[in-house]
Amino acid sequence: MRNILAGSFVVLMTLSARAQPADIVLPDILAVELPNGVSQIGPSDSPLRELLASAHSAAGTVTTDLRGKIGFGPVRVTFSAWDGAPGSGKPAATRVARLFVLPAGMTPVGVSGDENATSGNNAAHIARDAGGYVHMVWQDGGREGAPVGPVYRRAAVGPNGKVYPETGPIYIADSGPSDWNAYPGLATSGQDVQLVWQGGGTARTRRVSRGPNGWMMGPISDTGVKSTGRDIGDAIVFDGKAGLHLVTPDGFYGFSGDGGKSWSSEAIPLPANEQIKTQSLAIDPAGTVHIAFSAVVTRPNPAAGKLGGYWQLRTISRTADGRWTDATNVLANAPAWKELQGQDDMLADWARIAADKQGALHIAWHGTALSHAYGHDSAFYAWKAPGGAWSAPVLLVPPDPTRGIRYSFAPSLAVDGDRALALVFYDVYQGTDWLGFDSALATLRRGRMETPLLSTTQFAQAAIAARHPETAMGPRFPAVAPAPWHAADGHIWLDVLETLQSAFQPSGTHLIVYQRLDMTAPLHKP
Repeated sequence: MRNILAGSFVVLMTLSARAQPADIVLPDILAVELPNGVSQIGPSDSPLRELLASAHSAAGTVTTDLRGKIGFGPVRVTFSAWDGAPGSGKPAATRVARLFVLPAGMTPVGVSGDENATSGNNAAHIARDAGGYVHMVWQDGGREGAPVGPVYRRAAVGPNGKVYPETGPIYIADSGPSDWNAYPGLATSGQDVQLVWQGGGTARTRRVSRGPNGWMMGPISDTGVKSTGRDIGDAIVFDGKAGLHLVTPDGFYGFSGDGGKSWSSEAIPLPANEQIKTQSLAIDPAGTVHIAFSAVVTRPNPAAGKLGGYWQLRTISRTADGRWTDATNVLANAPAWKELQGQDDMLADWARIAADKQGALHIAWHGTALSHAYGHDSAFYAWKAPGGAWSAPVLLVPPDPTRGIRYSFAPSLAVDGDRALALVFYDVYQGTDWLGFDSALATLRRGRMETPLLSTTQFAQAAIAARHPETAMGPRFPAVAPAPWHAADGHIWLDVLETLQSAFQPSGTHLIVYQRLDMTAPLHKP
């Protein structure tokens, strides 16, 4: 498989679990992006030199024990503070940290204490506006002494993929409800960006716009639409007339025609005795809203002799004049997804839907058609031509025992013309030991895989190849932008926001990473 990461190297620093509570101050994230082609960096090389020098302490001058050049992977570093001449006597304080040299095209943009910070891909978490600015949202929570709630950040990107941050992380809930399950999403139209998150039991929203005086963030609006999802938040999209459409994990649809200031809402029609678990929405060129969701049909009920669960993958549409139509069980004609008996689970979850400019629909999900066991999921995709039926499910990441690949999760969808791009993360094992996650990108057309999987982030496999599996790290819930960015110079970039996990990060802290995939060659195919 071909690696399509592009750009330069990023060096990250996070505190290890062994860091001592000394008064040496390090930022949550230290990052430096180096020119293309640089594979190693030393402590005297700029900008790593400036990075290390940014550590400070009231106890005195701070030095490190880093001497040689470092390359890919984590490196243990001890920071020492001296109240006299550095290196003379015993340091007044020490602190241990880990430096990570990450592959090209990845920039850390924040941290979170929530491993679901990019919240499952059912909503957009990263997108470019019409001017090419990148907008990102994620959830923070669970870090001692840190804020809790939705976070927004914006950046500009140069022609070569270099990132120029325009803001730091902004906690957008202000003094309003800032819940552990805020799980934000966003949508763009022109240079307007609509942010949405859960707060106080309802969906909250806020507009970020660029005008003659630069970027402005508007007031918070309470939509009044019930939203209390535990592991997923709201999804929001613009239509072609600047209207806003919203779906919540509680099974409600909302609409605003005045920029998010006021909202109407209604319950999504569901089959009798079924309940929404996860949800997503898209709008086709005709203005029809398409909603995809996982519907809980039965839960395990040992008292009634039902030990396995059954969840359907369903869609329903709402026309521009407000009619609900085409309620469909997407997998009704797929024998491998029929309800099972006994202790076996047949679950379809993390539904994600997208519409292309031709009016075709694309849907991705994960489920237990292969394993029949909760949590042992595989990622799938299906396609529907306008007026047609859903295609047969396509398995995106086949299990591969020789590479330690067992399960795959939560595919995130982008569309480019009539292509669908599905980014999937998957487990990597060495024997019986779980090492972490890697990710890969599938390109699909008319319900079929167009090319073999393209490698994106391969940290766990790299750790195995280097015979240091203990250094494995990997992406969790990578979320792609709704569409690739076609730059003026002919390059095509796919933007990804993901939660990066590593055993060397501080307990309860995860990095939020902005990754750029150069899709110029794959998407220039006719």
